Amino acid sequence: MIVIQSFIILIGGQLNIIRVDRLIQQREYEYDRKDMLVVQDAYNHKLKQIRTNVLSLFFDSTQSESILEKIKRYKGTTKAEDLTLQAEIQQFLQSMAYTDESIRSILFVRNSDEQKFAFVRYFDPSLLPNFESMISLKEDEFVKVYPVDASPTKQVLIFILKVNDPNTVGMKQTVGNLVVSIDTGFLQIEGDPLHADSIIELKNSNGTIRMSGNSFAADISQIDLDARKHDSKDYFVTQVDNTVDDMVFTMLISKKQLKQSLFAMKKNQWMTIVAIVFLNVFIAFYISRALSKRVNTVTRNMRKYTPGEFVNPILIQKQDEFTVLEETYNQLILKLSEFIQKEYVMEIKSKEAELQLLHSQVNPHFLSNMLEILRMQAIKENNLNLSDTIYQLSEIFRWNIRNKETVVTLYEELYYIEYYLKLQQFRFPKLQFRIVLPQNLQNQRIVKFSVQPIVENVFKHAMNKGKETDIHIQVIEAYDSIRVSVKDNGKGMVADDLDLLILKMQKPLADTKDTPSVGLMNVHARLQLIFGEPHGLEVQSQIGEGTKVILHIPKNEVGP
Repeated sequence: MIVIQSFIILIGGQLNIIRVDRLIQQREYEYDRKDMLVVQDAYNHKLKQIRTNVLSLFFDSTQSESILEKIKRYKGTTKAEDLTLQAEIQQFLQSMAYTDESIRSILFVRNSDEQKFAFVRYFDPSLLPNFESMISLKEDEFVKVYPVDASPTKQVLIFILKVNDPNTVGMKQTVGNLVVSIDTGFLQIEGDPLHADSIIELKNSNGTIRMSGNSFAADISQIDLDARKHDSKDYFVTQVDNTVDDMVFTMLISKKQLKQSLFAMKKNQWMTIVAIVFLNVFIAFYISRALSKRVNTVTRNMRKYTPGEFVNPILIQKQDEFTVLEETYNQLILKLSEFIQKEYVMEIKSKEAELQLLHSQVNPHFLSNMLEILRMQAIKENNLNLSDTIYQLSEIFRWNIRNKETVVTLYEELYYIEYYLKLQQFRFPKLQFRIVLPQNLQNQRIVKFSVQPIVENVFKHAMNKGKETDIHIQVIEAYDSIRVSVKDNGKGMVADDLDLLILKMQKPLADTKDTPSVGLMNVHARLQLIFGEPHGLEVQSQIGEGTKVILHIPKNEVGP
């Protein structure tokens, strides 16, 4: 049954390719003919424009005498009158040429003495060896067109129009011929039919010009297009006879691209048929049973899962579409287990912190009131420095008691850090500090008391006796995160101690039981518990040059 289906698909696909091949060729002929009709219209339109130029010779709206009369009166002498006439005639021809940018030159040849009046922009047709025979029109001829190759890359159409004297009665008397040379670029601009692999030919009894695309073979461009047949194996040939004159328009386009497309289509068809055959066999004899078994395994494990209990992950034996489902299930179980573990560790550490806080509290309200009594006594004794110091200590103590939030604003955190550093200045007069907090970052969130332990470490481990201590705290914005850097000019750390510290900071939270509760370990753990593992501390230090600790926190403002 599968073999029969495959043969039916094969036959149907082959018939479809043949039909599409014929349809594409028929459409290509139609498109080519439409392109040639566009070229024909552009040519006839230009011929009509050139003919209207003859009428402008008969009258001039700015002067009482027409240009044709001036041409007749011109005697070719050096007198002022003739020089003026010559200048006016050439100026008129120049203005006529500039009305159309495709005009390369325009001449008027007078019959009586073959006197030439010309304006040449790029190409002078009077230099052609057969120019005299070209301007020789028969009695019943009024216009002739000469296709001419002006250069290897430029072709022109030379229009020769007979100009009769409108003042003669009965038999027309010819004054001369108007010769206009036109660049063939207007044919491409109007219709834009010239593909990279095509040739356009304009041919009449007076000559032939060809315009070819840049990828067309040079030897093909020399063939006789009239000898080509429309059913050629290699080229499409379309020919249109003009209805206005004897000009014949021919287009030749290579079938190479079309053949490549058809070959690719046939190749894809055969590959599709072979794939369908193998797919049918595979689905019929193996895949359906195997996939059903694996789906049942995933479903059974999902029904058996109970949060908090250990569940063995699904063993992945092969890589296919259902592997995504199995891997997703395993990742889900792993993430749930990690989340439960983290919540458990966070709860334990929170309880430990609360216990430590209870141990350290000795009637906080009593201490707060006593500090206020001492500050008032200092003010009474006019000891303002001591009063400010007690006030700063009291403010820090009150904020610790009053604010029970885990997350505060950067402004609050650094506000009380400034109080803390001023207290330390009372103890260490040589202490200098700077705090830089941009106004647009003041409402960003940070874990409470995450900066103070880092500052405390400066006084515990980094200070050089007898040397001025400088602490610089700066907050900067970096993409989607905030960086709070605390830099000192203290002793610094040797490379081995720094590596050991960084290694300890990378341990999981459950492995940090041997670390002190206050310090870099604690701050790093709290930041990762609240903001996630991508955040935390970064430590940079060099012996003798100080230490820089950077807090990486997410960009997230505290709501109003």
